[in-house]
Amino acid sequence: MSTDEICGLEENQLYRFLRSLGVCAADSVEEFYPRVRDRADVAVLRCRRSGVIFLSRTDHLAPSRHLATEGLNYWNTKTREEAVLSCLADDRRRASFLMPWVANKRWLDFGTGVGGLLDLLVDHAAAAYAVEPQPGPRRMLQDAGYQVFAGLEDVTVEALDVVTMFHVLEHLVDPVGVLKALRVRLVPGGRIVVELPHARDFLVTFLDNEAFKAFTFWSEHTVLHTRESLRLTMEAAGFTHVVVEGVQRYPISNHLHWLAKGKPGGHQCWGMLDTPEMNMAYAQMLNRLDFTDTLIAIGEK
Repeated sequence: MSTDEICGLEENQLYRFLRSLGVCAADSVEEFYPRVRDRADVAVLRCRRSGVIFLSRTDHLAPSRHLATEGLNYWNTKTREEAVLSCLADDRRRASFLMPWVANKRWLDFGTGVGGLLDLLVDHAAAAYAVEPQPGPRRMLQDAGYQVFAGLEDVTVEALDVVTMFHVLEHLVDPVGVLKALRVRLVPGGRIVVELPHARDFLVTFLDNEAFKAFTFWSEHTVLHTRESLRLTMEAAGFTHVVVEGVQRYPISNHLHWLAKGKPGGHQCWGMLDTPEMNMAYAQMLNRLDFTDTLIAIGEK
């Protein structure tokens, strides 16, 4: 589909946002994939110039959509303990990285999910708070003694030292607005840490894996950023000294399984192929080529 055939591009809120950053122009936007995994009426667009990937529409993303989410459907588990266990590797990686910044500090985890990261860091922080819009996980965390708010507008605490957002920003229709509101709650010199999927994921951009693209594009992921577009988004919200780095969450076994079987979960069923040394070398190679599956940005108020 040519740029001229992309209906309603000028009305696309995501395109207007990316254009305001200087990331995209109309003559560089193309249809990259005809649909997302859960909706046939939402296409995936890409800016040829920047590499940023975004949805063709956002009118399906009502702010209240999370209110109908009960239980632990997102994690496909029956208990919070099972859900936490399914995210444990990522939470341990994040906790190790965050420990020096959270220790004895006032910390808010925005979009905390089932709170696995809270479990690992709460005893080290001076105070720990969270935001989680899904009622089921939020009630579980509140019952466990955590101070968890339903939305940003409900957050009553200020003078925060650190805010974290792990795989949340890509779900937002107004990311700059949310980032600005979080920035207000930080002390001068306070930091925000944002982790999200990378538009230049090796399976998408280099391997052009059809099965993975059909699996990974989702109606909830509004924008898949590049390093540059993520930095510009953070700066548009007022953050300074923004640093963006690549992180590889999934090991080589996962990629080999996608190539051979066209299915996820290779790091689980083919884990015998992985070694710490190989995975480190593989991640370093992908980072050098800017093909990691994940980006982490750090900004300062």
